[in-house]
Amino acid sequence: MLKKIEKRGKLALARFISLFLNVPPRDPAQLDRDPPRRLLIIRQHNQMGDMLLAVPAFRGLRGRFPQSHISLLAASINTDVMLNNPYLDRVFKYAKERNRGNPLRILSFIRELRKCRFDAVIVLNTVSFSITSMLLAVACGAPLRIGSTSRPFGHDLSVRFYHLELPLPSDRELEGMHESEHNLYPLSRLGVVEKDLSSLIVPREGEREECDRFLRAAVPSGGRFAVIHPGAGKKRNVWGADKFASLARTLNDRHALTVIVVGGPADNEAVDDFLKHFPSAPVLVSSPAPGFLAALMKKAAVTICNDTGIMHIAGAAGARCVAVFGPTDPLRWKPVGDRVVAVRSRDGRLQSLGVEEVEAVVKSLL
Repeated sequence: MLKKIEKRGKLALARFISLFLNVPPRDPAQLDRDPPRRLLIIRQHNQMGDMLLAVPAFRGLRGRFPQSHISLLAASINTDVMLNNPYLDRVFKYAKERNRGNPLRILSFIRELRKCRFDAVIVLNTVSFSITSMLLAVACGAPLRIGSTSRPFGHDLSVRFYHLELPLPSDRELEGMHESEHNLYPLSRLGVVEKDLSSLIVPREGEREECDRFLRAAVPSGGRFAVIHPGAGKKRNVWGADKFASLARTLNDRHALTVIVVGGPADNEAVDDFLKHFPSAPVLVSSPAPGFLAALMKKAAVTICNDTGIMHIAGAAGARCVAVFGPTDPLRWKPVGDRVVAVRSRDGRLQSLGVEEVEAVVKSLL
């Protein structure tokens, strides 16, 4: 109920602000004549997987505007996965929860944005429309505002706020389209063309060194190890901690792999359940930084996880990974590349997927 009230309040505020905006439409050809020296991309959704699947869009924008200083505004949960990214020059952290109800903090953040004197701002929305992102585009002070259309989401705010409105695919066009292609679709109007749909995460040197120190202590004699993440942000995507534990015992007993279990703050229940079924052998890593985790999975013999953010870090790191899929379609959401292998039951139900089926795929990678 509170979220609905908040959404209606934002919508009313945006409609009121639009009354004071002069938004003459611009021609995309203007970007050829006068490319932005300083460009801000706003994508402050909270899903880590969605952010990593947007990396091809950032790569495409870097190719389109090679001389531009490109910044990204991201939610707190996603700033770490974008740090060190070669297609971005700076990453701004938008701490939505901390800013909520604190006007002074919000004003301080807006002042920081305006000091950068951006020439253009792009709001990259695809699966949802963020009114907050649209308002931040106005607040940053860029004279050219560009953003995805709001019409599929039931209102016309985008045409009231953006000088250049970007298209979104129809439902029919979206069928069979990978989510990275979905992120690139709006940018085609700006002349962005990008064929490389792979993601990328670049650990910092300190994170790689921390990973090496951890492995020297955790894995005997530099042996092989597997990373297992039994949780997921969405309950419907959780295969079952008992099944992950059964698979872990096989890897430990038959393949002599040290098992490293990874869990974040939202995974306590899944990790506790896993440890009940496999209490003696695993090494537990709690809430690791994304860069550390990327370095860890890159060195692992295999990572096994649900359809969740960990899978996307594995894909961005180029790590071998087996991802268990349930209701979502791996053709759309699995990271591009053959190092991440999706396993899905024929009926799309996680309960129908047996340990033996996943084990067979894991063995093929080992």
